[in-house]
Amino acid sequence: MRKVFMSLFVVLQVVAVASAQKKPPKWVEKVSRAIITVETTTKEGLSKTGNGFFIQEDGEAAAAYDLFINAEKAVVTTASGEKLPVTHILGADDMYGVIRFKVAVPKKTAFLTQTKTVIPSGSTVCIPPSKEVKGLTQGAISEITKVNSSYDYYKIEMPLPKSQESYPLLNENGEVFALTQADASGKGKTYGISVAYIKSLQIASMDLFKRTYSDIGIRKAWPQQVEDAQITLLLYASREDAPAYLQTLSDFISAFPNHAESYVNRASHYAYYRKELSPSENEQLNMLDLAWADLEKAEKLTKNKGEACFNKAKLIFGIASNDSTLRHKDWNVENAAAYLRKAISEEDLPAYRQLEGDIAFYRGDYEQAYHSYSIVNRSPVASGLSYYLAAKSKQQAGGGFNYLEVISLLDSAVARSPNAEAQGYLLESVELKMQTGLYEQAVKDYDRYYMLTGGSVGDGFYYYREQAKFRANDLDGALKDIEKAISLDGENAVYHAEMASVRLRLKDPAKAQECVEKAIALDPEFASAYRILGICLIRQDKKDDACKNLEKAKELGDPVVDKLIKENCN
Repeated sequence: MRKVFMSLFVVLQVVAVASAQKKPPKWVEKVSRAIITVETTTKEGLSKTGNGFFIQEDGEAAAAYDLFINAEKAVVTTASGEKLPVTHILGADDMYGVIRFKVAVPKKTAFLTQTKTVIPSGSTVCIPPSKEVKGLTQGAISEITKVNSSYDYYKIEMPLPKSQESYPLLNENGEVFALTQADASGKGKTYGISVAYIKSLQIASMDLFKRTYSDIGIRKAWPQQVEDAQITLLLYASREDAPAYLQTLSDFISAFPNHAESYVNRASHYAYYRKELSPSENEQLNMLDLAWADLEKAEKLTKNKGEACFNKAKLIFGIASNDSTLRHKDWNVENAAAYLRKAISEEDLPAYRQLEGDIAFYRGDYEQAYHSYSIVNRSPVASGLSYYLAAKSKQQAGGGFNYLEVISLLDSAVARSPNAEAQGYLLESVELKMQTGLYEQAVKDYDRYYMLTGGSVGDGFYYYREQAKFRANDLDGALKDIEKAISLDGENAVYHAEMASVRLRLKDPAKAQECVEKAIALDPEFASAYRILGICLIRQDKKDDACKNLEKAKELGDPVVDKLIKENCN
């Protein structure tokens, strides 16, 4: 028996030696050149190392997702020992634990060719050699399931050494079809997720909010369509400081070099954030030069020359009008106006006229501003802002203004504005209506303001609406409003004096007296309160006491009490 055992041992040794001595396929060396070592580093300086491989000659590669969690940077080491940085994350799936990323390769790199044929269950597949495992590791596929219903997930009957995790799974021709994954159950199997699935992973415009990507600090690739990429660009704007966002804008331009709007965006960033981007005044002026170069590039890429001139005019005016200390041959209001005239000569658009009005308003040419805004208001793009600015131009123009025309413009501004914007316009319209005696309209505007704010108003609102109701002779409504104001701020002497005025109009001088005495208790130097108290006492035939309070009002400087004293106290 011992002899049989020894003979079998010898046979196995011979087979093993023969197997080891068998010359590996020609493609093994090529495959090995495509395998990389990936090292990631967190913000805190912690590092992780794992395997991966190139799947495109431009530096596109695949690896395990876990390797990149919390990573702020990553470097790959090629088979030749060259170290190259990872520039972008191209796509990831944290559930299946795979990631696709871009490496900055000099020109082209060795990569693995993906198989075009279906790999059926039962096929013998292999893993290329690693530093710890010499020769090919082979096993048979025992099970194939689906990933996202379209891609294959493989189970192979062979153990997976640690050194071969995230290695390529190959067919007999050395073509890759999957990335190896360890058996989480510890049963000594190898799993493989389809390379076709890894290549399908893309980043959508809203993916920045997903934890899959937010847990990785390395820059993400742009969506393939420029429209989707622009949405992502906007999301970056709210998350990055000025220097980081400048890098993002430049990265966007690298991805979409023929997109004119991206140069305008970067020019705007250079110009508006020059102080955040550069510490010295000379460097800030250099930022304006860079912005100008981007505007020039945008103009070359823009077929519509009017639009290009408008973009220049808009940015120049925005910068020059916000910095009166700026002295630059290109960045001044006159230059903005000149480019705008060129834009209008190419095509007379409402947006151009809006800017024309803004420039004229800034210069104090209110008649021209009103004319420009009026053109906008006759167009389909008329807005609350264009009507509001037309109203303000009308008010500012010399020779006085027609109140009713301005009120009409403000009402149009309110009608065309979202709630928050409309609230401010309403209050300006109310003020003019109160000045012109349109009290009932003013009350309606206050009611609308209340609705627009969802009832979120303070004591001041009720006081001012009470004033409008009082003058519109809605005394019951006025009483309710001033009572509400007092309930919100009972220490305001003015409110109690106003309550007394309403009570007097309601012919209740006794209650009016109680109110105004409360006002005087809160503010003993309140001149007009003594006048109101005098009136309350006159209405109750208490002239001696009334005259004492009227004299007190005069002593404190009440400007209208003299007539009352003359009529009642001589």
